[in-house]
Amino acid sequence: MLRIIRNKEEGIKELKRIGVQKEAIEIMLPKLFGINIRIKNVEPQDAIILKQEMLSVGGDVAISSKTLPPNAEKTDILVMGNMKQIKKLVSKIKRQYNRLSNMGSYIEEILDNLEKKHEMKIGKKNFEFGKRTYIMGILNVTPDSFYDGGRYNEMEKAIERAKEMEKEGVDIIDIGGESTRPFSKPVDEKEEMKRVIPTIEALKNEVKVPLSIDTYKPRVAEKAIEKGADMLNDVFALRKEGMVEVAKEYDIPICIMHMRGEPKNMQINPHYEDVVEEIYEFLKERIEFAIRKGIDENKIIIDPGIGFGKRTGKGIEDNCEIIARLRELKSLGRPILIGISRKTFIGNITKTSVEERLEGSLGAEAVAIANGADILRCHDILATKRMAMVVDEIVRMKFNR
Repeated sequence: MLRIIRNKEEGIKELKRIGVQKEAIEIMLPKLFGINIRIKNVEPQDAIILKQEMLSVGGDVAISSKTLPPNAEKTDILVMGNMKQIKKLVSKIKRQYNRLSNMGSYIEEILDNLEKKHEMKIGKKNFEFGKRTYIMGILNVTPDSFYDGGRYNEMEKAIERAKEMEKEGVDIIDIGGESTRPFSKPVDEKEEMKRVIPTIEALKNEVKVPLSIDTYKPRVAEKAIEKGADMLNDVFALRKEGMVEVAKEYDIPICIMHMRGEPKNMQINPHYEDVVEEIYEFLKERIEFAIRKGIDENKIIIDPGIGFGKRTGKGIEDNCEIIARLRELKSLGRPILIGISRKTFIGNITKTSVEERLEGSLGAEAVAIANGADILRCHDILATKRMAMVVDEIVRMKFNR
């Protein structure tokens, strides 16, 4: 996976984690602020050859001191260099024996994924990810969602809000019938369908933008798609029995999200050694699972799950770590959706209620765009749209000239 190193302290911590000799850490530190690719559990012979080859092109590879003779232990490694240097390394090791050749292909795939642009059709709309940021508007037809619970659970109000979002420039409307806020209790599928199905049916005649169904229940998803939903947003990442079969049968874009536990217990003492690495490994496994089950890879979107089983407050802030290192997830090669809007961690940082978190949300979303986000799932369409237009002009200049 790609590894983002933001400062000297973080670089020292990462090199120590690998087991680099103290004297070598100072030599390697200046080399960390380019492209870094972490590979786990590498044979000592392979690690030493990779280091020699990378040094020969001007980069370096961090390896454990215990990999060197007489110990010869396996090691995690960190390949460090710029794009040109790492591509030279790939060219060299792909001509080596199988293990190194396979590693070269793996590194090449990561580099390709970092530069990959995606086109995806959602409903009748063509999305060109990488060209600009897209806005997904939240429409909760629930009585208990953390911000807008009860506002739009009457049909007339839901239709009015959807039309308003369309005027403000929303690209997708995400319709949810069950709150997934921390400690929320699930509702049965009959009640969820009662909330979302009439809304989808009504909105298909009222707005032209694609509609997404926010559910993890297969029967709700199936009925919603039959009534006009163009996309599936699944916080359980196809882990509920029958959901992957629904996604395959209807062949629509699907967003899979990382979540530790379930909404009712996800905030009870979550723990991570490296939150971004765990999210990466989870999403990688879910992508591979979906593809094995017949899902078109080009219809998969990923979501790191801000606020879903993530630590916040008391000196530990997983959500900020995820946003700061979001580009690491680009090495999975899929468009990234992220939901930051008015969440608890914003309130913890700014000491504000949910109604006062717009500015904090916009700031975090701007950083997320700069670090690779493709879709922002949010409540405040117009403000988020205008912010994204400015950030896009700055970070995607090559597309705007």
